Amino acid sequence: MGKLERDLRKQILTLDAKLTENTEYGSMYEIRGKLTGPNGTGLKVVTIWMMDDITYQTKFITLYPDKEA
Repeated sequence: MGKLERDLRKQILTLDAKLTENTEYGSMYEIRGKLTGPNGTGLKVVTIWMMDDITYQTKFITLYPDKEA
């Protein structure tokens, strides 16, 4: 497991997810939070996740800076 994956699991997945849309592949969720890097600098981010309708697995889709914060 890489550093980013560990940080996402520890710092982001503990926060509340918001359903954003249902697609033909699954339900899309958004989690907003602060991700702190190895140098101690924090960045507010938006992460997008999908719950696959066939496998019922949650998949990480993307991450980008939270410009609304």
